[in-house]
This record gives sequence, structure tokens and C-alpha cells, in this order.
Amino acid sequence: MTGTGGDGAVTTRRLADPRHRQSLAFLAIFVPLFALYFATANKDLPYHIDAVTNVYSAWTMGTTGSPILEAHAGLTEPGYRATYGWVVESDRGPVSQYPPGTALLAAILYGLFAPNAVEIELVAENETAAVPIRLPVPSLVPAAIVASAVSAAGVAFLGLLLLDLGASRAHLVVGLGIVGLGTGIWSVAADALWQHGPNVFWLSLGIWLAGRKRWFGSGLAFGALALTRVPVILVGVAIGLHLLARREFRPAARLAAGAMPGVVALLVYNWWLFGTPAVWGGYGSGFAEQALDADPAAYLANIGSALFDSQHGLFVWSPVVAIVASGLPLVWRRAPRWIWAAAAGGLAYLLFQLKANRASGGDGFTYYRYPIEAIASWTPLLFLAGVALWKTGPVARLAIILTAIFSVGAHAAGAV
Repeated sequence: MTGTGGDGAVTTRRLADPRHRQSLAFLAIFVPLFALYFATANKDLPYHIDAVTNVYSAWTMGTTGSPILEAHAGLTEPGYRATYGWVVESDRGPVSQYPPGTALLAAILYGLFAPNAVEIELVAENETAAVPIRLPVPSLVPAAIVASAVSAAGVAFLGLLLLDLGASRAHLVVGLGIVGLGTGIWSVAADALWQHGPNVFWLSLGIWLAGRKRWFGSGLAFGALALTRVPVILVGVAIGLHLLARREFRPAARLAAGAMPGVVALLVYNWWLFGTPAVWGGYGSGFAEQALDADPAAYLANIGSALFDSQHGLFVWSPVVAIVASGLPLVWRRAPRWIWAAAAGGLAYLLFQLKANRASGGDGFTYYRYPIEAIASWTPLLFLAGVALWKTGPVARLAIILTAIFSVGAHAAGAV
């Protein structure tokens, strides 16, 4: 549609600008998801010890500008670590064992709007015999805002990617409904200040930018994953290897250059705190040693548990993922190769994670959490497979509908 400007020139209405349409599409996905996620997010105790460790770091960074958790030093003592939080000693004092990226996202909100904390006597939910401890606990509302916002934004970027792939409006609504409401993105990532929400955000942004061949920006997003959960960067590595295999050396170099600042920032941070520029930082080398341990039977059992365990199994609580995945042979030739590469990177991340840690990822949350990032990386490929499967006939449609209803209902129950 056109209109006439004051000087008589014909101007194009702003809605015709592709970037403006993208913004509207992003907001149309983000706003309702954020509202739902925030409404159901955990804003009070009890709070999972993994997520609350990020809260303590975010509050401390926002109010002191430092990651040193002086007010929570007691959590390094025997009987408190792994019971009330994950705080370890460093060369500069007690700090979170986690990389700083998740806490940094919430630090500004804590510094500006929730600088005060209330000292509370905490009782361990995961260990009833543990001695209670008094700790300053800030408001959990800023954490809920950030967890909800980054999770919703991650799904919105996946939506933009699906639009770029030619998704119809109906298919887009169904696909994003399944991803955003029928997986752990809702029941876990958006529920508290886990690393999973920021991971979904950076991962989805990186994949969307890769689809638009904005390689440096894509690399920046993947590099940011080093500051939240290092193994997830394998998705960016897989896309880079795909580019190298196609002899697209300049895009691969730009992708790598974009990722370098995040990786270097993590190494410098760990060097400053622990005296060693190693990627594992506060985790110690235990996870790396476990990943290298040769015990194929235990590894296969852990993979089986991740998929089929009655409490934490991906295919048990999001069975629509398994149904849609059965359509992958239908898109073997049609799906862009880089999308296969992103999905392969997500699978590599999940297989590494299951080698380094138990499939359950602990307790105190509903269903599963380690597959969340893999699901985000699989979404473009699974969407194309689902659409192709849907077109095969009524049996496939019924299977998709029933498993989608169950998946959404299960995670709604978990979130609420």
C-alpha cells in the first residue's frame, strides 16, 4: 500500500518493510508466550538449587559488580554444597560453579529493581537430614522475568526461522505450540533461572542468523553459549564443519570469528578465578573425566533412560517428538543440509551431556532438562518432517494430534 508524502513523493507504507514484518511476527510469538511463561514461573521458595545458585550470582553481580559470593560463603562448607546451592572456592573467594552468562542476564534487573535481600532460614528439600542454614535470599521475580523472556524469545526466533522456511500460518502455530508448550522449554527453562532458557535463546538466535547467512552474528550467538553451557556450542561447531565440507571457507571463518569473543571471555574468566584457562571452570575436571570414561553399557543405559525413563524420559513426556521424528526419511533430500548439520550438533551435545552426567539431571523439577537444547536445535528439521508426515494420511495426523495434546497437557501440568 502506498501513500503520498508532504512533498508529493510516493512512499511505501512501513508494513511493507520485511524487517518490520519480522518484528511484528517476533512480537506476535513472544508476547503471549512470555505472558504465559511468567504467569506460571516459580517466584517463591522452594527453588531448585541449580537455579537459585544463578539467582545468588545475579543478585551479587547486580549489587556489587563482582561474582564473589561473600554473603553465601557458607555454601562451600561440607553439608551445604549440593544441598542448598552449588558454590565453590576460587582463588578470589566463593563463586558459583556455573559460567557467568546466565547470571549476567539477570544482574541488571537485580541491581536496579531488587537490590535488597531477606535473610531466611532455609530447609533442604532434597536432603531432609541436612542442617538448616540462614542465607540472604533476594526476590525471585527478576529471575522469573529473565527466564520467561529468554525462553519466549528463543521460541520466537525459531518461529522466524520457520517462516523463512516457508511455513504457513497454521503450520507455524501448531509447530510453535508444540515446541513452546509441549516440551521442557515451558516446564523447566521458563520456570526458573536455569541455564536452559538462555541456552535456548542464544541457540535459536544463532540458528536463525545462520539460516540468513549472517555468519558473524550467528557466531556471536553461539559464542555466548560458552558463557552459559559450553557443550551446547557443538551446534555452532557442526554448522561450521558443514560449511568447511562445502568449501565455504569465508562463511566458516566469519562464524568462527564471531564465536571467539565468547570463548575467550570464558577462558579469561576461569583464569581470573581459578588460575587455569580451562573451559570447565568451577565444575572441575570431573565431568570431562566422566565423558572420557569407557563404559559403553552404562552409557547406553543412560541414553535409554534419557529417552524412556518414566520420570524423565523425553519420549515419555514429549512423545510428539518421537512421532514427528519418524517423518525424517520423508525430508532426507528436501531439507537444507545446514539444518541437518544444526540437528546433528544438537544430537552431539545431548550425547556428550549424557556421557558426562546422569540422564535425569537430578530431581526437583518436572520431567526432563538435558534434551531441551537439543529440541531447539532439532526444531527446524522436525518441523519439516512433521509437515511431510502430516500429508501422508489420517493415521499420521491422528498420531501427531494425540501425542501433541498429551505433550502440551503434561507440560502444562508440570508448569502449573
